[in-house]
Order: sequence, then C-alpha cells, then structure tokens
Amino acid sequence: MLIYFDECYDSDHQFLILGALFNPRPKKIHRAFLEEKQNLNYLRPDGTAQEIKYNYVTDNKRYNIAKKAVDCFFNSQSFFRAIVIDQRAESGYDIGYFGKIHEPRALKEARAYKRYMELLLESNTISVSDAVLLTDRLTRCRGDACLELIKERFGKVLDEMKCPIIKEVREVDTALEQYHTGQIGDVLQGVILNELLPTQNKWKRNIRDYVKSKLITPSLGPEYWEKLRKWEMDQRYPKYQVWYWQPKVRDTKGEV
Repeated sequence: MLIYFDECYDSDHQFLILGALFNPRPKKIHRAFLEEKQNLNYLRPDGTAQEIKYNYVTDNKRYNIAKKAVDCFFNSQSFFRAIVIDQRAESGYDIGYFGKIHEPRALKEARAYKRYMELLLESNTISVSDAVLLTDRLTRCRGDACLELIKERFGKVLDEMKCPIIKEVREVDTALEQYHTGQIGDVLQGVILNELLPTQNKWKRNIRDYVKSKLITPSLGPEYWEKLRKWEMDQRYPKYQVWYWQPKVRDTKGEV
C-alpha cells in the first residue's frame, strides 16, 4: 500500500483539510495517469509529465487534465479519505481542546495537527501493513517533527501482525513525475475546499461538480456528510469519504 498525504486550507485559515489517497496498486494508477498526460501532451520540454493541482485548474486544458486525474482515481482500486476541521470561531472550534491554558498556542496547534493526521490514518489502515506514507511539503506543522511522531506511532511491529502498519514515512515533491499520483489526491482534496468556499473561477467549479457527479452526491459539505453514519458512508461512498471533525470531550491532558 502506498499512501499519499496532503493538506490544504484557505488564505484566512477558516478550514483545514487533511487528505490521504490510499493506493493498493500504486504502479497501475501511476501508469494510467502518465498515459493520460502523454495522450493530452501535458508534458514539459524534457518529455516528463507536467504537474496538475487543484489550484492550477484555471483553463480548459488544465481542467481536462484534472478530469483525467479524477477518472484515473475512479477507475482504480485506490480510495480517498479527508478530514475537515472548521476553525472558525462561530463553529465552536477551540484550540484549547489540545492543551492546557498556560501552554503556547503553537504547541497546541502542533498537537492538534498530529492528532488529526493520526485519526485519518488509523481509521483507514485497520487491515493495512507494510505501507509507505509519502507526504507533500507540510506547511501547517513542523514537518520533520510531525512525521517522526507518525513514524513512531504507526511504525511499531505488533505481535499479531509481525510487521508495522507503516514501514516508511518520507516527504516527497509530488511535482516530480515519479510521485505524480499524489497530484490526484490534491485535486480530490481541493474540490472540498471549493464546496466550502466557492470560487468565481468556472473551471474550478466545473472540476468540483465533476467529482460530485462521479460520486453521485449532492454535496461535499457538512450539511450532507455530517448526517451520514459510518456504515452509510461505507455503503454509498467506498472510494471517497469526507469526515467533518467535531471535538467531543476534553481531558486534563488536552487530548480528545
């Protein structure tokens, strides 16, 4: 299993979205995506594939590449999961859930980010072992420290499994052709932010609506997904799920 992890957020930091693209057959989806880029001549002067990201979908050519990225995902055995944190004051979000009053905000934010990442991974790796986790550059946390903690958390060899859940964790540049499958996750993640904060750009709206049409879902927003129970998500949307996180309880250690 090859897992691509990424983050996205708006300029005002109202929402933080962490996404993971799980690939049981990583070589197959990689080749399919590369073939689509070659067919559409979406290549650099040296012949390698150009990068596509949600933020790049600003014209018809890039929209068509983004559509092919979505198609490659739906035609594969891969699946995508996202956790969305509404950080607006009116949502009731309180960083204090992740620490004590006297602790610095930066420490609480780092602890929160790690916990979100853990929640996303642990709920989707129940039957996974020896996976490789690749992350794009993380800007909302100290990437090296966070990844070391994730490696420690998921890299332990459990007696019943005889191998770790995740055997390797590293940061990569998904702009490079050898890691370009991660760009598919970026598109699948970006459309969620578009649903929450719609853009005026028609191409970005179009790729958002294209993902929704492939999922046959009326919305990617909380008004729809928060109503679904886990079994309903698994039944209706085995390939793509959005989890709108809400704090439940707070203990004396600042953990949830």
